[in-house]
Amino acid sequence: METVIDLIKGYYSKKEENPWHKVNNNVQMFVNKEASKDKISETLILLRAAVFCSLDILSFGLVDEIATSEIVKAFTNEETWKLGRRNARNHCVDVASKLIEKGETRYLTPSALKRDGFGFLIPKIEEARWEEFKKAKPIIKKGELHLSKLEKSIIGSKLLRDQMIMETKIDANDPRVNALLEAYDLQIVEIEIDRSSIIKPPPPTEQVTLNGQPVFEEDEEKEEKIKRKTSKGDQTPLTDFLFEEKKVAKTPEKTGSRKKRGLKK
Repeated sequence: METVIDLIKGYYSKKEENPWHKVNNNVQMFVNKEASKDKISETLILLRAAVFCSLDILSFGLVDEIATSEIVKAFTNEETWKLGRRNARNHCVDVASKLIEKGETRYLTPSALKRDGFGFLIPKIEEARWEEFKKAKPIIKKGELHLSKLEKSIIGSKLLRDQMIMETKIDANDPRVNALLEAYDLQIVEIEIDRSSIIKPPPPTEQVTLNGQPVFEEDEEKEEKIKRKTSKGDQTPLTDFLFEEKKVAKTPEKTGSRKKRGLKK
């Protein structure tokens, strides 16, 4: 991915050698010429992964609402790498915020978002998932317990897995019905207690500019690795090792010479 980062950075100094502003047209030409759909899909997936990873937005890689072409357009519209990277990341935040408002958080993974510096979105995601779970309480209609809404919610789908239930409908007389409803109510109580009693650390602060865009505090540029030069003193040449062995080997001879001097006395 370091190579892709260099290519993207090179766009701002030598656009003709790194024509990212033409990549969308080039991709379209490739799609029109290439007959193999599998090769097209593989190429597009690799391109998306490379671009998203280089901009530290890989946590949004599964979000269909964030198109690769939009990300490329976002960073090519700016004059520098820092501004381009920031603009692309802000675009992801805007799309993610709208998805959270609609309760669509399935492909927003908190651990991945935290890794990429979007931890300030996690409390909003957890709140949206909690509200979705509360509204998905199973109900009995026409002699069946309907579980479709529960299965679609993140917390609810995990609850169904824990109860080893794969169906979306269960007969009202099924013995699993009471167990599931009790488990659901217990889950509600446990979450309510956790939310009210556990003192959580404050979430990462989201700073914004005057126009309301988030400001990312982490370094915009990745630091170059400084290789420590190893001095001769840090190395252990074979000759030094052999020299140390010779010193050890001489020790018994010195002891023997002392004994001889003692006998002479």
